[in-house]
Amino acid sequence: MNIAKLLSSIAIVSALVGCAHPITINPDMSKIEPSAGAQPIKKNVAYYIADDVRTKEVVTPGGGGDRVSYQPYRDIETAFYKMLTNVFGNVVKLKSPKDAEAISKNNVAYVITPQLVTDSSSPSPFTWPPTKFKVDLTCSIADAAGNPILSKQVSGAGEAEFDEFKADFSLSARRASQDALLKMQQALSDAQELRK
Repeated sequence: MNIAKLLSSIAIVSALVGCAHPITINPDMSKIEPSAGAQPIKKNVAYYIADDVRTKEVVTPGGGGDRVSYQPYRDIETAFYKMLTNVFGNVVKLKSPKDAEAISKNNVAYVITPQLVTDSSSPSPFTWPPTKFKVDLTCSIADAAGNPILSKQVSGAGEAEFDEFKADFSLSARRASQDALLKMQQALSDAQELRK
């Protein structure tokens, strides 16, 4: 009987410690603003995120042995779109990577495909929200015919301590995605290949 109780207790503790808490990594949209003095690239662009990628759930470490779960592409898509509109003349979303009709109709010069890699951590043994978060954002850019033009990669980092995140458990993640998007905005704006 005692062994059964012990095993039951271990199972309950394992379930509690191993759970993944849902968070979101969407940044503060008011912070995704055009860079001061940047000249827009007067080209129309499109971006493509596959449906299965958009809904993909990612699980990374939190504090206290717990984990956090989120859908990074879904979470940042609106801010990603806004970032692109800060750089280019017009931005459209494609249903497929080679949507010839939409590319032609919108006079698209470049097709941009984002890739996200995320990670998180926290040294806290008592609280589960991550105190550190990292977002690696890569944009692969092709011309309207699908020929690769260039690829840009940036890393965004976000941190938040207990006094800050107790009102927003996603704070370090939001800060990391904001950092990554603003760095990508600068990288795209500085890419002379896209201004030809």
